[in-house]
Amino acid sequence: MSSTTIFMQAQSARIHLQTLGAPMDQPSKMENLQFAQGILRELRQKAEADGEKLLTYLIDMAYLETSDRIRAHWIGSHETESRRAKG
Repeated sequence: MSSTTIFMQAQSARIHLQTLGAPMDQPSKMENLQFAQGILRELRQKAEADGEKLLTYLIDMAYLETSDRIRAHWIGSHETESRRAKG
């Protein structure tokens, strides 16, 4: 898959988010992570379908790292809310 194809898919996804009413001026950290996770999922499927084992593995690692960061961000934001409630 060429970098032009990846860029076009990324642009398409951003336009799709914009039509859903997501703020496009400055996306939040969580939005950026979720966007990256979605693109990585698609890239992994395409790399696997093309038989690119090493590339599939590397994309898997990036996907897992993104998922861990989403989880950590989510837990961190909920711990902050929990502390405020106990306040």
